[in-house]
Amino acid sequence: MKTVRLSLIILWLVAAAAPIAAQNRGVAEGRLINRTDPAIVAGNAELEVLLLSGGMDIIKTATTDSRGAFRIENLPDDMPLMLRAVYKGANYHGMLMFGEDGKARLDMDVYETTTSMKDIRVDEADMAFQLTGDHLHAVETYMVVNNASPPRVYLNTEGNFRVSKAPGILEPPRFRITAPGSEMPLTQSALESADGESYYSLYPLRPGNTIFEFHQTLPYTTGKYVYEKKFFQDIPEILVGVIPFDMTLSGDGLKKTEDHAAENFSVYSAGAVGANDTAIWTFAGGTPVMEMEEEHGLSETTIIAMDGVVGRNALTIGSIILTVFVLTLLFASRRISGAPETELRMTREKP
Repeated sequence: MKTVRLSLIILWLVAAAAPIAAQNRGVAEGRLINRTDPAIVAGNAELEVLLLSGGMDIIKTATTDSRGAFRIENLPDDMPLMLRAVYKGANYHGMLMFGEDGKARLDMDVYETTTSMKDIRVDEADMAFQLTGDHLHAVETYMVVNNASPPRVYLNTEGNFRVSKAPGILEPPRFRITAPGSEMPLTQSALESADGESYYSLYPLRPGNTIFEFHQTLPYTTGKYVYEKKFFQDIPEILVGVIPFDMTLSGDGLKKTEDHAAENFSVYSAGAVGANDTAIWTFAGGTPVMEMEEEHGLSETTIIAMDGVVGRNALTIGSIILTVFVLTLLFASRRISGAPETELRMTREKP
């Protein structure tokens, strides 16, 4: 009897383990291709297979061979997986898509790095401020264009993108970053500079367009707020969105270009700014709006990879209304309304 019972237990364990074994039949193979110089082989690069279901767990590690190629076996081919490659200090990601044969082919582009800002510029900048209760939600959005030739990744240990610290900031700010060719933004904490006057991101600037969104919360307890900002890059024009529309914004060079009472927002043009310029803008009055609940289509939680030294695993945080406002209304306003370009008269800091 005991022998029969033991046999049944063994058969049950084998049957239970069989589906698991069948799932781990996936094979990922491919190579890293150096787009800066194809003659440079991305050999011995670190690879990590990330399980995206329920977190960012590393389930396999490997390295490329002397040809920059890789083959990783015994992977679950029925679960969402991402491959992360680390080359010259920059992280690269690609989804592993398994076919019916259990194989996933992935060739990933990598680049040599540079610390030169030549052919790297801020092409567009939009800002939005929303009055809610006794504070301002603020989002600054920048499109950074990397046209380095030959293509290289900008990587600076002192910060790849920097924004100034606003007076009285209430909580640690964060970046939401969309990489070139990606539709999935990631979130990472902003790092504070040693002098306490700015925040920066270590996210590498790959060839193409990288979008940085900088989120912060500012005080508005007296019905007024003086916003002082130093710019670290030349910017051809800045559009500023204000919610609600009855909150006024004043400062040298600012000009209201649109007033949408029905939609409860206004748009100002701040013209062009230069690196090391400082703007002083004053917000006053306004009827606070209610916090917007996260709605389907406006905000969603997406699991993606965290680049740089800041962290290894992260979840992107759901978008708030300001992000949608900046990326949609101001983007449309910039291209459709033909807002005039007024030169912003700035207080020039001494070098």
